[in-house]
Amino acid sequence: MTRRRLGMPGGAWLQRTIFRAALAGYAVVAGSVWADTGCIISATSVNFGSYDVFSLPSVPNDSGVGSVSVGCASGGGKIFPVTLSPGQSGSYAARTMNNGLSLLTYNLYTDSARTIVWGDGSGGSSSMEIPKKSTRKFTVYGRIPGGQDAAVGIYTDLIVATVIF
Repeated sequence: MTRRRLGMPGGAWLQRTIFRAALAGYAVVAGSVWADTGCIISATSVNFGSYDVFSLPSVPNDSGVGSVSVGCASGGGKIFPVTLSPGQSGSYAARTMNNGLSLLTYNLYTDSARTIVWGDGSGGSSSMEIPKKSTRKFTVYGRIPGGQDAAVGIYTDLIVATVIF
């Protein structure tokens, strides 16, 4: 929770609570699913912690990090794409988390510099890849752009991770 002192009599505090984006593997948050081809996919949530609405517009919240783990036991020589859905926004340009009717924009990236949006290869996004007969844990990097005037509350979005085989 972020607390900032306001210049008010009695030292009033303004509180902002936690913002989260749930990252899901086949719609199972932090769970796992086996596919018929002997593949398993699991995910951990991207948790941004507190978002400070009073930070400068140029200061993003880059604290959100999660993961997608994929393992495929069968086959050989083929590459499987690992994609993330756009979530409730329907767009990779700017994903949105919601708290009732209030929205907070964010995005998920394949790299720690947060330059490559992780999606399905459309709309300027890129997917990751895993060869058959291998296991890999992918890090998911999140960013909430600064300067958003969001209402107090817990913000969520559901992202579906998919392995296409």
